Amino acid sequence: MDNKYFIKECSLIPTEGSSLSQPYEISGGNPSITYFESVKSPSISISITFLDVDQVISREGITGGEYLALRVTTGDENQPDFEIDPDKHLMMLNSVKDVKTSSSGQLATLEFISVEAIINETSRLNQRFTGNVSDIVLKILKDDKKGIQTSKSIFGMESEERAANSYTFVGNLKRPFDTIQWLCPKSQSGNDKFGFLFFETLDGYVFRSIEKLLNDEPFVYKKPEIPTEDDFRIIENNLNQSNDIGIGMRMGMYANKTIYVDIENQTNKVVDYKISEMDLKKPPKLPSGLEDFPTRLMLRVTDPGAMQVGSTKDKTQPESELAVIQNKSYARNNLLFSQSLSVSIPFNSDLRAGTMIDVQLPLKKSEDEKTTTYGKEKDNDISGKYMISELSHSLSNLEGSKSVTRLTLVRDVFTV
Repeated sequence: MDNKYFIKECSLIPTEGSSLSQPYEISGGNPSITYFESVKSPSISISITFLDVDQVISREGITGGEYLALRVTTGDENQPDFEIDPDKHLMMLNSVKDVKTSSSGQLATLEFISVEAIINETSRLNQRFTGNVSDIVLKILKDDKKGIQTSKSIFGMESEERAANSYTFVGNLKRPFDTIQWLCPKSQSGNDKFGFLFFETLDGYVFRSIEKLLNDEPFVYKKPEIPTEDDFRIIENNLNQSNDIGIGMRMGMYANKTIYVDIENQTNKVVDYKISEMDLKKPPKLPSGLEDFPTRLMLRVTDPGAMQVGSTKDKTQPESELAVIQNKSYARNNLLFSQSLSVSIPFNSDLRAGTMIDVQLPLKKSEDEKTTTYGKEKDNDISGKYMISELSHSLSNLEGSKSVTRLTLVRDVFTV
């Protein structure tokens, strides 16, 4: 795959109340484009730095509100164009930064975010929600008049992807995105496995369980020993961090003790959690059996009376939906992000945050080996399956219109 790219369209689209009266094409300003998405963020973002020879930024007083229309091609028939549709993706100009003025024009940086991120700042949930967690998320994103009311696709609502449990709570004037992310560790994927992720990609919103994401079929990327133009090659790689024992102990990842106070019955329940209960394929090896000693003490309140489903006593919220069952999900999320790997690959518009990548790095040859061998998960090295935590497409004009995709990959090191 050639790393070159061609910008077919890059323009600002006026909206009601914006400074522009007609679309303004900025592709002639030799723009450098950075696109970003992350499994931790409910909004995608784009940064564009360009030379504004007409000084429209200053003359029109552009400060935000315009939509972006963008279309980039690599000239490869096997790869679709990278496209931002102003009617579909709704990428709104959020801020104008670093404006440098000279006699030849202005150099400016435009920051775009999803319009739903703006709506989220003005929305507050004020009603009581009850029912399946996936239905609640769908209601907040689509139907609730105090919610987001997005027109974008929402992935993870299929029958086999939906949350397996129900939940009851009051909105308490929280923001919609904050509420959905608060629900993520409380969402059950089945068999006492908790933990969902909520984020936005180029295709729409995703609300899926960690287990289902990790079981997706991966793209295979190899680090070649010699220079090659292979489409699925790793250009650079760097192990950012491995499991941090000290931080894990501080957060109670290996063992913790939680006291649950039942307001209705005026009783308390002490739950000891150990990571050995999760039946991991590769349990952590800690010195002196530290995984057996609680390193964090927590106090939580369970109030089935206030959050019960109906008015009669037999409709009290079941224990399986209360916090006493969900403490494992917090350790589960910490395990997922315990190891991080950064890689650079040729520009690939098909990749999304949450996609699985099979990283294969070359191993040192033995004396009797004639061909390169690549690491697998069984080799206990940094090769193996990872999930894309952060994705960034960089389309820069600094080196002959070269393009590259940078990935931050995470791996659940104890369950691979």
